[in-house]
Amino acid sequence: MNWTMDQLRAFATTAEQGSFSAAGRSLGKAQSVISTQVAMLEDTIGVELFDRSSRSPVLTRAGKDLFAEAKAMLRQGSRFDACALAQYKGQADSLSIAIEQGMPFQAVSDTIAAMLKKYPFVTGNFIQKTSDEVKRMVGRGESQLGLVFGDTDRGDESFEWICLGQVNYCIVAAKDSELARLARVTEQDLSQYRQILYRGGGSYLLNSSCWQVNNVFCAIYWASLGIGWTVVPRMVMERIMKGEPDFLGNLCMLSMEQLELAVNNFYLIYNQGFVRRELLDFFCSDLRVRCSSLSTERKGYF
Repeated sequence: MNWTMDQLRAFATTAEQGSFSAAGRSLGKAQSVISTQVAMLEDTIGVELFDRSSRSPVLTRAGKDLFAEAKAMLRQGSRFDACALAQYKGQADSLSIAIEQGMPFQAVSDTIAAMLKKYPFVTGNFIQKTSDEVKRMVGRGESQLGLVFGDTDRGDESFEWICLGQVNYCIVAAKDSELARLARVTEQDLSQYRQILYRGGGSYLLNSSCWQVNNVFCAIYWASLGIGWTVVPRMVMERIMKGEPDFLGNLCMLSMEQLELAVNNFYLIYNQGFVRRELLDFFCSDLRVRCSSLSTERKGYF
């Protein structure tokens, strides 16, 4: 079939904007051009994409099915353009990795070390940011790879997601707190005391008396001060406990039956313009193995 990317773009934009005129304004083209491109696409594939009997075009059943395919094709086209641009700029061998605070830092570092043994000429940078900042950097192409926890908006189409596994969490409070006196705590118990909500710890908001922080170590330190309780990655706490900083003496991990409260998926996200697919495949497979052994052998990566 002889359809073009411009025709697909006209079709998809019309479906998104709700009219040929709005699609024209969005694409910087005349309404007649958009309408003609959609009509030519329909003639080529032999299917009506819009019902034009009303004032505004409405997707037919076939149009709804093909809209998703058109979006996928346009994303692939954008990726091709981005890959070609990266090659032109000589950026194909540069890699930027952004990870959310609280991620398995040592496991990620070990994966990077293994990757550089296999691909010694790759250069780049490594950054720790908040979840929103990581997604923004990957979406804009400022970082090719990112690692984020799973309590995030999956609607952004500027990057792709790969689930790498789960991170176990623990609930932490000061030893001299009322919660620490309980053999086991429940959600009801937690709801009665101030919560320190670390965003990477999942959206487990149980108390309106809450302080939100975007740094896992801040959440842990505030818990040690008795400000409130918090949910943090168990691997981070285990690593900190090995170092035994001064404030840790006033911390304890609470016991709770609802262990599912303290589990979260984490994901590798990557920009669609990332051209070194072999680096992506290596990074993803190596880190998945390390994180899998991390949860089964309890190595205490942080």
